[in-house]
Formats: sequence, C-alpha cells, structure tokens
Amino acid sequence: MEITLANERAFQLQAQTSLADARAIVQDKRTGLVAGTVGKMLSRPKPEDIVLTYAEQRLEPFWQVTIHARTVFDRTAEYTVQASGQEVQRVTLLGQTLPVDAKLKGGPGLRLPATEHCEEDRRHSWTFDGITGKRQSFEKQLQATAVEIPDLETFSPEDTILVPPQARATAVVRQLMSEVVKPVRGQMIHEETVEVETLDLFLRPVYAFEFNWKPKEKQVVIEFDAVTGETNTGGKALKDTVRRVLTRDLVFDMTADAVGILVPGGSIAVKLVKAVVDRRK
Repeated sequence: MEITLANERAFQLQAQTSLADARAIVQDKRTGLVAGTVGKMLSRPKPEDIVLTYAEQRLEPFWQVTIHARTVFDRTAEYTVQASGQEVQRVTLLGQTLPVDAKLKGGPGLRLPATEHCEEDRRHSWTFDGITGKRQSFEKQLQATAVEIPDLETFSPEDTILVPPQARATAVVRQLMSEVVKPVRGQMIHEETVEVETLDLFLRPVYAFEFNWKPKEKQVVIEFDAVTGETNTGGKALKDTVRRVLTRDLVFDMTADAVGILVPGGSIAVKLVKAVVDRRK
C-alpha cells in the first residue's frame, strides 16, 4: 500500500465581528443570556445587576481532513446461466463446449468460472474539533476568509490566547482512515493507494465575556463565535491559561513511523510516498 500525504497547512480564519462590536451585542442581550443559564426563574435579572468583569479573544482549533483510497484488484467468481430448456445437454460458448448442470437451482444451466477485474474508489472529508478530536461540523466557519499561517513557531497574534489542539494530526487522520480504507475480497491486488488530500488546521476566532450576576454572586461566561455570530452560555474563560507557542512537531505529528499504525488491520505493509515536511529545517 502506498500512502501519499498532502502538505500540512494551518490557517487563521478572519473574524466577521470585532471584539468591541461583539461586546456591545452581548451586553445588550446579557439579561436573557444569563437568565438562560439558571433555568426557570420567577423574575428575570435586572440589567444593572449583571456586570461585565472580563473579556478575552482567542483562537480555537479545528481540523479538516480529506482522504481518497483507490484499490485495483482481481477476484474469482462463478456465473450461472440458465439453459433454454430441459433438453439442452451442452452449450458451445465463445469457442468452448461446456456441459449443462441439470442440478442447478432454477433448472439446468451453465457454471462459468470467471475472474472479475475490480476498481474501488472511496473519498471522505470530515472536520474535527481540535480540542476533543470528535467529528463536528464547521461548515459555517469554513465560509470565512482564511489566511495561511506560514510559520506556526512565530505565529503569536497580539492580545489573543492561542489554544493548541489536543487532538493532533495522527489522531484525526486515524478516525477517517478507518472509514475510507476497507479490506477487499480479492485474490490479486494490483494497486492500493491512499491519498490524504487535505490535512488542514484552522484557528477560529472566539470571544469570551465573563459576567458577574451580583445578587447571586454567580459568574457566567458567554462565548461569541466571531465568524458566525453565535453565542454559547456554557463557556469558560481562559484568562489563567499559560500562553503556549504552537510548534509544527506538536501539531503535525504525521511521521513515517506513525503512518503504518493508521491503516486498519495494522499488518499491511505501508510505503510512505511523500514526506509532508522536511523537519530538519
């Protein structure tokens, strides 16, 4: 089996809403948003009782992976053809005289040994949450403008928390590989290739606003997706998180040694056709 890896790329998605505009939107809706975090109440909180105490902007990761698998193989088969009547004893077909089997199900007929020449193509594309590694749709986010990050090691946006992916490249590729690479029923395999066509890391802008509901002494964090404008009241602030620098080896761990374990079955001989990155640089 030959596995070809695409160029590993990282992109920053451009915010459609600024931090200031998002703050204004959330401030206007804070009463309803905060009230929604505590379920049914006899009365809604007063706007003046809900005070913004902290705001942050961060970049959160997700993956887009596309894999194409192609297998060309032969397999043996047997075709049956019904004879035209009970009286038929033999049939000359393509220059060969073949006996009729009177015991075939459905009546007398021919057993024709054959070799089937087969081709199978599978292509799947998924997106994965970069923190949990779970499959998740980021279709809306992918509509935004994406700017490629040429060097992750030097990428450090000002006043922004950079959230590194907990699910690395190998983990998400392995999930999709199990869907695309399937064993075939064949006696002779002529071609077996797998191409990781897309292996992209996206960093999407998210704002977090921490509110203090003073009468209840309750802290509520509202997250705002700066691409889609959607809000999430079950978020958290990362203000105490240690700032981390992304490195290519940390994020893209698709090495030649790791490729073999990605293929379902584990015992298939794998040849890495193209290295993604020259890690000596």
